[in-house]
Amino acid sequence: MKRQRKNKDGRTFYMMMSILCLTTLFLGYSFVYRLAEERKIGKEITTISINYDSSAGQESLTKFDKFMSHFNIFLQNTFKTKKSEDIDIIETPDDGQEEMQTIESEDARLNLEIYNDTDYKPPVKKEVYLAEERKENFFKVITSTSRSRAPRRKLFLNSASLVENLNVVLYHTHGTEAFQSTNNTNYRSLDEKLNITGIGAKISADLLKRGIKNIHLKDYNDYPDYNLSYANSNYAVKQVLSDNKKNILIDLHRDGAEENSNYEALLSEVKTTEINGKRAATCTLVVGNKNGNAAKLKENAGRLYEIAHELYPGLMRKIIIREGAYFNQYLSDYSFLIEVGCTLNTYEEIEYTAELLAQVLYEYLSEIDK
Repeated sequence: MKRQRKNKDGRTFYMMMSILCLTTLFLGYSFVYRLAEERKIGKEITTISINYDSSAGQESLTKFDKFMSHFNIFLQNTFKTKKSEDIDIIETPDDGQEEMQTIESEDARLNLEIYNDTDYKPPVKKEVYLAEERKENFFKVITSTSRSRAPRRKLFLNSASLVENLNVVLYHTHGTEAFQSTNNTNYRSLDEKLNITGIGAKISADLLKRGIKNIHLKDYNDYPDYNLSYANSNYAVKQVLSDNKKNILIDLHRDGAEENSNYEALLSEVKTTEINGKRAATCTLVVGNKNGNAAKLKENAGRLYEIAHELYPGLMRKIIIREGAYFNQYLSDYSFLIEVGCTLNTYEEIEYTAELLAQVLYEYLSEIDK
């Protein structure tokens, strides 16, 4: 019987493929392990960057983008070091026109550089104060020091003289966030008639009518690169900070959740409330618990919540404390992140809320302008 010759070449090929696969797995594990370790020590990381094109009204993501976003969510959820829990930190008993002027900054074509705050190292808090569990992190703190690839764009200000001891600044880290009518474009738009920036303009104008002078920064910090949002808004806000007045920094967002998620189901139940016979979109305050001034931020958010509850019960949902987040709120003890409505609200509901929120802010600002 003739002895069959061994396939040495085939065996070598499979050995090489095995070594290649093992090497790939080792490198992948090392990469993921590094991300996990960075999360454990409190570093904010971004695993996947998704850019969207809003030209010609087309903002839908490609299938590849959606696949990579799910991979990003998997990484975020896999390496969370603490579980979330609901907490309501506020308990309350049931008991002359001025026209806005639009001016350009000194350098009208200023390119917003990425802000790298190397000198500020706030301590990491151990206590956990998380609100509703979400499958996707809608707020990202960017620590990258690379240069933004965003095209040069103008920084617009709706400005007037400042009130007494206050430097009131309204701005939008995620200015393209939009509402129900933009569901076909991923709830984002560059049209001020549809997005949160337009709502900010209404609040700014209403405050001006009430005698509260303010600055409204209208730059889209999240476009075209969403992952540079907080870096860009940090830089923009620092250009208008005052050295001798109280800096009241109000970052206006809109809430949202992944379609068919538990959080979306929750939002559908609390998205509106009836005030004076009209449906208003509800709001919520968010505080980053990683800031060194977190205690003061909570105190001031609590007072704003109380005023809203006294004037319009139900307008404000419970305050969200986000463990491990900054949201640039260390820039001032009077830094507020307000989510005005959500993706399930109509623009009419949001506009009515803007009117009510302007009154709430007026009362609060009048109180602290001492």
